[in-house]
Amino acid sequence: MTHRNAVLVLVVVLTAVVMTSADHGPAKPLHPDQHFDVTAYRESDGWIIADTNGDGMTDYALKLDHDMRKQLEAIDFSNDGRMDNFYFYRREALIREEIDTNHDGRIDLWVYIEGGVYIVRYERDTNHDGTIDFVRRFDEQ
Repeated sequence: MTHRNAVLVLVVVLTAVVMTSADHGPAKPLHPDQHFDVTAYRESDGWIIADTNGDGMTDYALKLDHDMRKQLEAIDFSNDGRMDNFYFYRREALIREEIDTNHDGRIDLWVYIEGGVYIVRYERDTNHDGTIDFVRRFDEQ
């Protein structure tokens, strides 16, 4: 093997190691108003917030649009101080839900909804590596 080929192989191997060990982040970017940290939701920023279980931490947040219709909801179902379910609305109809199913601070399930009730597609990062690896469509004939 020539020196040049050895260097090329080394670069390829190192790139593979770095890519498999790096934190890839969420498979899709978060919405600008979407935060895992419950303290990021403040009434002064236009959120309606609640502590539904009485532990002193926000576990429900709702943002309304300029017509006072639901725009975004965030819920900490696990009560660990991090939001894990996010609901997106258009004209008060639910259009998407994003869920951190394993509570690691990264979305790993995206559910797309039509008419506020019909699931048309969902996408999952089943091994939690930051890449969507399963898609199921329900809107195809």
